[in-house]
Amino acid sequence: MLRLITACAMCWVSGTWAATKAGDALIDELTSPKSFLAVSLSPDGQRLAAIGFNGFGKGLFVGDTATLNFKLIVDSRRVDTLNYRYVRNPEVVRWIDGDLLAVDFNDNESESVDLVGNKVANLGASYVGRLAKEDPTGPQVLIFTDAERQSLAAINPRTGKRSRYEKMPPGQLLDGAFDAQGELRAATTSDTTFWTEKTTVRQWYRTDAQSDWQLLQEGPVTAAHWKPLYVPAEADSIVVRSRQGRDTSAIFRYDTRKRLEVELMAGHPTEDIVHAAGLGNEIFQRVVTNGLKPQTHWFDSRWASLQATVDKAVPNRVNSLSGDPRGNVLVYSQADVDPGRWCVLDTVAMTLKEVAQFAPHLQPEAMRPMQTLRYAARDGLMVPAYLTLPQAAGPQPLVVLIHGGPAARDYWAWDAEVQLLASQGYVVFQPQFRGSTGFGAAFEQAGYSQWGLAMQDDVTDGVRYLVEQKIADPSRICIYGASYGGYAALWGLVKTPELYRCGISFAGVTDVDVLLSERSDINRNPATRELARFQLGTTAAGKRQFDAVSPLQHADRINVPVLLAHGDRDMRVPMAHGSRMAEALKANGKTYQWMVFEREGHGLVYVNNQRKYFRALLDFLDENIGSHAAARAVRPEASMLPANKTPAAVE
Repeated sequence: MLRLITACAMCWVSGTWAATKAGDALIDELTSPKSFLAVSLSPDGQRLAAIGFNGFGKGLFVGDTATLNFKLIVDSRRVDTLNYRYVRNPEVVRWIDGDLLAVDFNDNESESVDLVGNKVANLGASYVGRLAKEDPTGPQVLIFTDAERQSLAAINPRTGKRSRYEKMPPGQLLDGAFDAQGELRAATTSDTTFWTEKTTVRQWYRTDAQSDWQLLQEGPVTAAHWKPLYVPAEADSIVVRSRQGRDTSAIFRYDTRKRLEVELMAGHPTEDIVHAAGLGNEIFQRVVTNGLKPQTHWFDSRWASLQATVDKAVPNRVNSLSGDPRGNVLVYSQADVDPGRWCVLDTVAMTLKEVAQFAPHLQPEAMRPMQTLRYAARDGLMVPAYLTLPQAAGPQPLVVLIHGGPAARDYWAWDAEVQLLASQGYVVFQPQFRGSTGFGAAFEQAGYSQWGLAMQDDVTDGVRYLVEQKIADPSRICIYGASYGGYAALWGLVKTPELYRCGISFAGVTDVDVLLSERSDINRNPATRELARFQLGTTAAGKRQFDAVSPLQHADRINVPVLLAHGDRDMRVPMAHGSRMAEALKANGKTYQWMVFEREGHGLVYVNNQRKYFRALLDFLDENIGSHAAARAVRPEASMLPANKTPAAVE
């Protein structure tokens, strides 16, 4: 039986954090710098390395599993150059040996350091992993020598001696797979034709480190292609992740002679495999799927037993295990009400000790749980979604929170913004409309060419379902999102004005044609530009096609208050999208607020800006659908909200 000791269990049910805290205090609490961001266990299971907040930036900490005490060994520091200043932070740490660490910094430099923080050797731009082969003076590791990750080298991390990989396949390296000796044996590359700007993705393989690269497959960047994971000892084989002949991503053995997937090694009928660990010559230990909730599936009986024991001891959480199943195991445990904490499991004594928390100042019992559900769209497609309810029962004001992408998704996890909104009495609805990733190829492709059309209808149908179920107050609904979500929020105000009392767009696309034509990081790269046009479904109609579903062209039809916000250095959706929308709303005599955040890109990095924005967000919501709006709210007529007769499946 597993015994929970020290703070690992007790702190999960202790403390108080009243849901009625003032908005400003709560915002400060939710945006406070986090304690630990990542923790890893040494190969011998005796030490821990962590990236954490050190009061100024990020620092590297080292501790041991016996005392659980951490010591800061590499601190962040200001760097002054001729052209600019920046803070140099350690970003990623991995163990090379029990006494040697590889540290990647945010300035595209990687170093090996000892346990007291002394630099041992320069590694390159970023660390890849340890190689099986060694030279007489120590281990060999693989590194990228350049920030673009196009050039590889093997290096002794104790001496700095390196040897470059001379034979690389032609084109830009996208993915690579190695054999047990650490040799790159399979690769995915891309190449763009200068005159046509068409990008081709190619799959390569070589029989050994001295052989020439063989071209296995090639196709347009818009077509599905497999990802090489590992080259096993079996001749002429690659372990790949692919959707060959199925809707969801699975693990296959690919035959390089037949040039096709010949053996399904692991797969799930309705969920994509998003991660595979312990890949080896014969088997791999586990795979992770992520439908509405992540699930770990072990193929090793010892690991499976430990997973079941931990899940029983700390239920209703996602518990990720790593280490030695017969020694010390690191457990990262997180949930919808907890951003995460790390524990060490002693598999001999069967004790679980907490070693670090992501945000120790937050109390899980004060957070609101996130439900999962599926509801029917008007064409019968079942749409997955997340729903977070406030404390109050009965119909409550609703915030429809739409993710960006749109080829992206939300997750069952702790979310500061969701918790902030729920704490103030709002129902938070996160629809995973068609076009979202992680729910199979067909579901994602159903969103192609559907900006403002079926993707928007999925959101509308979900809102109407919540009204029908008496979860949402139909007179107090606001639609909100960032990036694509900001677009959908504004378009919802145009397309279904009867549903919403306000709209919020952060860094939202307002003119779809401009997104594809003016300068941005999407258009700077030919491959991403081609993919964007393919997914948006560009036709001969061109600008007319996109004007029909662009909020900027229909600002006159928006009749409720709008909050617009944008970073002035946004290169994904340049600030002109927001400023032009503000001008159009002003020209049409509409009610709006316009916020510009200096030195911010496609999101908010600075804590002061996060707090400023969240305060404006809560004030705007309170004025339009919150307590200030409750007294004057007028319910829409029933005919404006037709009932959705198809029941949803609550999970």
